[in-house]
Amino acid sequence: MTDNAPVASFRGLAHRVGRFALGPLDLDLPAGAITALIGPNGAGKTTLIDLVYGLGQPRAGTVALGGLTMPRDVVAIRQRVGHVSPDLGYAGFGRIGAVLDFVSGFYPDWHADECERLLGVFALSRRDRVGGLSFGERTRLSLVLALARDTDLLLLDEPATGLDVAGRHALFAEMLRYIDRPGRAILISSHQLADLERIADRVAVMRNGQIVACGPTSDLVERYQQWDVALPGAMPELPPTVRVLGRQAGRVRLMVDLAAADAGVLTQLDVVAQVPMNLEEVYLGLTGEAA
Repeated sequence: MTDNAPVASFRGLAHRVGRFALGPLDLDLPAGAITALIGPNGAGKTTLIDLVYGLGQPRAGTVALGGLTMPRDVVAIRQRVGHVSPDLGYAGFGRIGAVLDFVSGFYPDWHADECERLLGVFALSRRDRVGGLSFGERTRLSLVLALARDTDLLLLDEPATGLDVAGRHALFAEMLRYIDRPGRAILISSHQLADLERIADRVAVMRNGQIVACGPTSDLVERYQQWDVALPGAMPELPPTVRVLGRQAGRVRLMVDLAAADAGVLTQLDVVAQVPMNLEEVYLGLTGEAA
């Protein structure tokens, strides 16, 4: 993690799509940091990323990047943000080369040499037909289009979906290459939690349109423990910060927030074991998906 000022900041950001409500939420994306956005399907991850890129206008709140503010400066912000999604609409262009020639004309920060290098990294050719690309290959093309530019912020919406092992390896290597330049930040949404635990500097956990936990990855993982508690009688009254992960005869498994002010009241429990948790286990507990 870095102490630098954030590349982008969201304040009071709120939106509604049908019956789904996002926010209001606050989030900073520090310079030099990869921030992982994790949560179950329908939590609001894609909605948030789309709003940051200017695909839709929030009902309330702001997105600020380098003195620019969304939605007022949406065009200028898009010039400084790379967005990766496999939902490409370029099949009508025929071949990848035509797509690259078209897109590059919109961005003064396009680097032709970097584009050619990325085509090799992601095993694509200018001669490949866009209509014949697999889902994973469309994701690779989206990565080339975003990474060939000199941007400040990279938004990755499920970029590992459809990628094979080699593709995921190339993706994470290019993320590290991108973030190595000063003044840049990455926001990535992904269900590949094991990969994120290794590569992400920060994690924001989303549930039902809200960010329920956020912080440096190591701090977030160390903050929670799984307690195995002997329970000979009725379930005691637990603080609201404690989550019940599972129950069986005479035992209960709890997820305990060690940073919570009310954690001290748990000292009266008959704790059999205190076990550290990994990012996946913390995620399941915070989102209510634990078995």
